[in-house]
Amino acid sequence: MRVREVEMLDDEEEEKIDHKKEKQKGEKASSKHVVTKKKLRLKKSIRQRLFSWPSLFTLLSIILSSVFVAYVINLDILPRKYLYIFILWVLFVHFLAVSLVYFTKKTVFKVIGWILIGLSILFSVIGTYYVYRTKEFLEFSFSDKEKYNVTTYYVLVKTSSGLIKEKISGKIGVYSEMLYYDEAVSKLQKKYSVESVLYEDIGQLLDGLNNDTEQFILVEKLSYDIVFSVSTSLKKEDYTIIYEFNVYTEKDVSEEKNTDKFNVYVGGVDFAGLMDFNMIVTVNNETHTILLTNIPRDYYIPVSGKGGRRDKLSFMKVHGANTNKDSLAEYFETKIDYSLMVNTSSLVTIVDYLGGIEFCSNYEYTTTHALVQNTYNDYGKKLHVLKGCQHLNGIETLTVARERKAFPGSDQARQENCQKILLAIIQKLMSTDTILRYHETLNTLGSLYQTDLPSDVITQAAKDILNNGNKWKIETQLLTGEDTMGRVYLSYLVDWVMVPHEDSVAAAKAKIAEVLG
Repeated sequence: MRVREVEMLDDEEEEKIDHKKEKQKGEKASSKHVVTKKKLRLKKSIRQRLFSWPSLFTLLSIILSSVFVAYVINLDILPRKYLYIFILWVLFVHFLAVSLVYFTKKTVFKVIGWILIGLSILFSVIGTYYVYRTKEFLEFSFSDKEKYNVTTYYVLVKTSSGLIKEKISGKIGVYSEMLYYDEAVSKLQKKYSVESVLYEDIGQLLDGLNNDTEQFILVEKLSYDIVFSVSTSLKKEDYTIIYEFNVYTEKDVSEEKNTDKFNVYVGGVDFAGLMDFNMIVTVNNETHTILLTNIPRDYYIPVSGKGGRRDKLSFMKVHGANTNKDSLAEYFETKIDYSLMVNTSSLVTIVDYLGGIEFCSNYEYTTTHALVQNTYNDYGKKLHVLKGCQHLNGIETLTVARERKAFPGSDQARQENCQKILLAIIQKLMSTDTILRYHETLNTLGSLYQTDLPSDVITQAAKDILNNGNKWKIETQLLTGEDTMGRVYLSYLVDWVMVPHEDSVAAAKAKIAEVLG
């Protein structure tokens, strides 16, 4: 009897336990269902927030700002301390904006947050555009992409001879000092049956044609232009170009360059290929010093590679693209690492693009040069320059830059005027209107020069100026000499030259060496 009671009790206990378990299972299931619903609602809420227009707008701001920061870092023009400040500022603005929009309840704070996000998007887009264009400009404009020198040659005959290119044959007179004359003769011989006769003087070469000693002569284009600009007895109409061709020669591979202390040769090339402007820019990034050494275009110094024979700087380019740079490096006993060739004719383009410049003159004078471009003909209208400041357009600026005979100081005064013009252009380039036309401005500037200066030298200099702007100093010096007549173009042709004052040269050498340290 007792055993059965115990069994019944056990059965009841088991039923209670089973019931309790079923109840717990139900409660768990119900609780799990509630949790699931809550999770689904949370996920839905998160998705709605993530893919809502406000969230997408915020995400867009973060992405664009990140791109902007990446472009600034890649440009590598900001000093490290300014770069860190810039990045921290971007992070702070986004942190503040997100905090105001999503973690405050007051409408005014949310509005401020949205304004900050909107401004961040606007500045990121504009900033990325300017940085991208700057990077593009530096990479394109500060690299020597041309792998070959191109030299143009003419075959000349007397106009009265009536000869044409099909008749080219036999002996042909060649100036032995002409650039790459052997390559030019070889190329000509591939098409015509000719034999070269060398002349050591280009004047004698032309005399040979005039005296019927030669029927044909071979001259390089720049030589042709120089000869007829120097000689008053020769007339272009007495000669006819019957054949023209180009010779391509590889450029010299540059040796390793210095980026902390270096010299840059700056040359101004006119429409005829003459070097109207010559300057050595000495840069020392360690002492934050820039020295501008202006050399008159008529300076009469030894030509590099010509055994000590002299010519004036304006004619030296005819002996090779780097002859001015190499000759000055040897003369001043220094190394010139880079060159920058400025197209002086493009001066008209840039000044007119900028809407003119303000030029302040120390003298009142009328120019001896006419208001003309791409010609030496000065019979046209002249420019009257007032003492003091005045507005100049492009052609007026070019005429002032060319002038040297109208005032005391001759070439020295012209060099000073060129420096004033350069500074006036820089001031105009920094104007708001120019910045708004940034891409167009960079394209216009890029057409003014050719250089082998690498872009990292430019960015490094810009970075240092931003970091130590108040420490940088610019010094200038101008070489002097005595005007006289001398043989030019390594020939018997005579033209105005400037014989250097030795004390001036010695002082310039010492100063360049001092700045380079």
